[in-house]
Amino acid sequence: MPMVRVATNLPDKDVPANFEERLTDLLSESMNKPKSRIAVEIYAGQRIIHGASRSPVVLIKIEAIGSMSAEDNIRHTQKITQLCQDALKLPKDK
Repeated sequence: MPMVRVATNLPDKDVPANFEERLTDLLSESMNKPKSRIAVEIYAGQRIIHGASRSPVVLIKIEAIGSMSAEDNIRHTQKITQLCQDALKLPKDK
């Protein structure tokens, strides 16, 4: 069962109410796992610094039984990055 933790310094009000569902849909398709097996936790308003900057940032950790290949990791990262850019209005490097 993939477990996904999303931490961001964005306030909760800036995280769309359906972000968890959108991320679940994306991962279900990308990882070929049923939605019912994916757990997503959102931690908004966290004290996070990245590159010595407090600008908006998202950190995502995915834990899944079994290993993901390097190609899988790249594919998932690209899709998640695009979702964060679209839904959270973040630049690609954050």
